[in-house]
Amino acid sequence: MEKGKQRVYLLCTVLLIAGFYLAYRLYTIQVAANRDWALKAVNQRSDGLALYRQRGAILDCHGQPLTGRDHRVYLAVLPPLLTAEERKVLTPLLAAHHVKMDGVLPLTIADPSAELLRLVAERPMMGVTFCTIPLRYGSHPVAHHLLGYVHPTTGEGIAGLEAMYDEVLASDRRVKLAVMTDAHQRPIPGLGWRYQEETRRRPARNLVLTLDFALQRKVETLLDEAGVTKGAVVLMEVGTGKIRALASRPVFNPYRPQLSLNDPDRSLWNRALMAFPPGGLWRLIITAAALERGMFDPDQVFFEDAGTGSGLMTLTQAFAYGTPSIFQMMVSILGTESILTMADACGLGAVAVGLPGEESGILPDKSAPGDSRVVVSGEEKIAVTPVQIAAVLQMVAGNGAYYPPTVVEGLQGEDGAWTPLVSEVGTGRPVLAATTVAALRKMLEATVLYGTGQKAQIGQEAAGIDGVVLTGYRGAQPVYHSWFAGYAPAHAPRLVGVVFLEDDPGGAERAAALFAALMTSCL
Repeated sequence: MEKGKQRVYLLCTVLLIAGFYLAYRLYTIQVAANRDWALKAVNQRSDGLALYRQRGAILDCHGQPLTGRDHRVYLAVLPPLLTAEERKVLTPLLAAHHVKMDGVLPLTIADPSAELLRLVAERPMMGVTFCTIPLRYGSHPVAHHLLGYVHPTTGEGIAGLEAMYDEVLASDRRVKLAVMTDAHQRPIPGLGWRYQEETRRRPARNLVLTLDFALQRKVETLLDEAGVTKGAVVLMEVGTGKIRALASRPVFNPYRPQLSLNDPDRSLWNRALMAFPPGGLWRLIITAAALERGMFDPDQVFFEDAGTGSGLMTLTQAFAYGTPSIFQMMVSILGTESILTMADACGLGAVAVGLPGEESGILPDKSAPGDSRVVVSGEEKIAVTPVQIAAVLQMVAGNGAYYPPTVVEGLQGEDGAWTPLVSEVGTGRPVLAATTVAALRKMLEATVLYGTGQKAQIGQEAAGIDGVVLTGYRGAQPVYHSWFAGYAPAHAPRLVGVVFLEDDPGGAERAAALFAALMTSCL
């Protein structure tokens, strides 16, 4: 009897333990790991086609997408779900697209023929459906050079911001087009085709820029309508240094950039970040240095005796007309070192944003003796980028402080978590005194009002400066680079605009007219 009781107790204990274990397993499967088991069950019963690897979006300052705005429609074919008769009908039509239906591998066809579309419409097949894949840069790309491009096969960032931030934009997740089937690969009624995302893999993060999509689109449209073949435009916000639009011409096809590798116009160059001689723009640096030293006054009168008959004129008038002889005299009195020191303080001669391919520009060595004519003309041994010039004009339009140009705000996670990549906008680095800023503003306004920049006049009033550089000759025809840089409205500046035209016969007047159109549209 005792042995019998022990056996009963042992059996009850075993059954109790087994019961607890089964209850635990049921809880784990049905509650704790319910989603995981459900996904496994779904994946076991789904046949599908891997469409693309997810990649983080690039957004503007308002959250508008600069990438992935449009989708492209494909025809997807899953051979295991086709009957023998359907295969026979489809095979010659797919051959016309140079696609061979071989075995069980799924297929996608871009731009299906009208005959193929007609067949699918008239004869629905379970193994054939339409799907959409996002176009990374849309059907009308913007900011080509800034965004860059990705490898067409691997999706890896190759140029521009795509390359610079590839690590955060890349993702392990794939999106698959799947159809639910039973154990015999027969479609399950009512479930049909659907997109599946690998949610358990590493997600991508979005890159948020300072660009404003609406302003960027306006700049792109302006350049296209004006027929600018080579050049750049930069639009910067006053008081922050944030770049709101940046465009370069000519553009390239971001889906097939290899076609532009040998382009004689160098369409892969981001001209907004390339360095060019400033020409007449350089008089802004000379004047700023002169005013800061207190050696000259805006109303100081000069006698211009270079044979032009101009006679007496103030420094403001000399600035507005860009009179070379007066600036030559100012440089001889100031010396080149003080002018180049001012150029350093204005951010010239150094990389401004830190973007891929960005140039630092060129400044003569302050410690080496040099020809003062070089520092006067701004044409030899001096080079600046359009972004650097925008930062200088922003300094004058603002409070005399230098704000480093910025184009990236931060990163946005899948859960909305925000990671800033730039510090909050502060007071900037003081460079110019308030009296210098006031004087330079009057000179820039005079340039547009009655000087060499009259083509830049707009209803809201603008201020700016122009420049032309003779870079050489094409046969007997001179080749010019032209600039116009300014801000508007003149008395309450909001936006700085820089227009650079490379090898454009329209000269500085065309650059000024484009600036006027730019400000009229964007303000």
